[in-house]
Amino acid sequence: MDKDLRIQKLEKELEESHKKREKLEKQNSSYEKSHAQLKEENYQLKGLIYSSTALITFLKGPEYRVEFANNPIIKAWGKGDDVIGQPLFDVVPEVRDQGIEEYLNQVYYKGEPYHAKTLPVEHDINGEMVKSYFDFSYMPQYNLDGQIVGVGVIAQDVTKQALLNQKIKKSEKEFRGLVDFMPHKISIADADGNTLFYNKSWLDYTGMSMTEFLESHWTEIIHPDHIEKVEKERKHSLKSGKTLDLELKMKDKNGDYKWHLHRSIAMKDDGIITSWVSSSTEIQKLKEEEQRKQDFLKLVSHELKTPVTSIKGYVQLLQTMINGENDKSKQPYLHRIEDQVERLIKLISEILDLSRIEQSELELNIEEFSLNKHVENIIEDISYSHKDVQIELEHLCECDVKADKDRIGQVIINFITNALKYSPDSKNVQVKVFHEEENNVAVSVKDFGIGIEKKDINRIFNRFYRASSMNEKTYSGFGIGLYLSNEIIERHNGKIFVDSEPGAGSEFTFILPLNQN
Repeated sequence: MDKDLRIQKLEKELEESHKKREKLEKQNSSYEKSHAQLKEENYQLKGLIYSSTALITFLKGPEYRVEFANNPIIKAWGKGDDVIGQPLFDVVPEVRDQGIEEYLNQVYYKGEPYHAKTLPVEHDINGEMVKSYFDFSYMPQYNLDGQIVGVGVIAQDVTKQALLNQKIKKSEKEFRGLVDFMPHKISIADADGNTLFYNKSWLDYTGMSMTEFLESHWTEIIHPDHIEKVEKERKHSLKSGKTLDLELKMKDKNGDYKWHLHRSIAMKDDGIITSWVSSSTEIQKLKEEEQRKQDFLKLVSHELKTPVTSIKGYVQLLQTMINGENDKSKQPYLHRIEDQVERLIKLISEILDLSRIEQSELELNIEEFSLNKHVENIIEDISYSHKDVQIELEHLCECDVKADKDRIGQVIINFITNALKYSPDSKNVQVKVFHEEENNVAVSVKDFGIGIEKKDINRIFNRFYRASSMNEKTYSGFGIGLYLSNEIIERHNGKIFVDSEPGAGSEFTFILPLNQN
């Protein structure tokens, strides 16, 4: 009985011993796996650190001994590979007095991380001090007991970017200096037209500081009469990217409005607007001089008109008297005098019309009339005084128009007389009335004279412009007839077109819309 009990007790102890052994084996296996895993993770971490392009090192203890360092930071130090285990300031003593020791002490003794951007550091590389720039992060490193045992350093060499930024800042400073030196008022805006910069000329003109001017709205310095036009043109330019050209009045620091020529140009990158550069040039003196000239021309024109009209009346009286005496020998001379007087009256009228247009005083007396009949009457009058010309008229449509009859006649007369003037070898002129489209009517005048160079076609409607091929001694005139014609047609909501070839003649056409008020 006792023997069986002892056997059972031994068997139970043996079983427990076996279980303990299995448990111990499992613990050993788990430990080996954890150790292997930890070893693998440590290997991977070291591989990550050493393969990183960042500059990484661990400085241990108060002497900041180099516990480990990857290749990029060893290369940056420039002291060879034998640096592990050495105090940092034995490796690179030249950086101690550049603030590095102070930063490390802040981290090691106070536990306060330190971060720096574009920190300049001078290294002694092969006996030469080389200045480099780094982004730094100094972080305290702790043991299992929570005690600081060293400083971890992660840095990036940003020398190229720093030098580039220095060049950019230098260029920007030189650009600002150049722009401030310019007498023109220069400003820079973003793609949406929000101003970012005004040069010194702008600040001197407005009497505002840069901050005050940027915070103000651009309409505050624009003359109230010009705001609507400027805003319309500005919106169109911002949307289309087209250059903005305007003449407008802007207020100075004394509250006086002065004329300026303003121009804004879009700066683009791959076709996308990135900014706007604007220039405003004061033209107040030019405007005042122009106004004086206009006032003088207006005065002279008015003063000349009365005696010239009287001369024309006396010439007509003499013609009547000579006709009564049946003396035909003197008539050609009187006709010549009358032609010259008519020419002088036309020039005076053009000057007066020019003055009215500049003063926005050219009024239109709208009435309904037959355009065909009007053209016929004008040709008949011109043919009566120009016996040696042949003016052919072709009616391709019949229509009435609502327009200023005298002004439209002025345009037709200008076209025909120009055709005769610039066709010295051909007195044949072709006039045509036709529908250019269903809702408008056109009148064209074609000659076979000297024609117009392509470079002049887009400018012949400018005020006082004379084509370079037109000899002033041969072809007289002020160069304002076509300018006035264009203004008249535009005020009728119409258009003028020119088709010309040097040596082959020209064809001028104006188009009027039908059924307009």
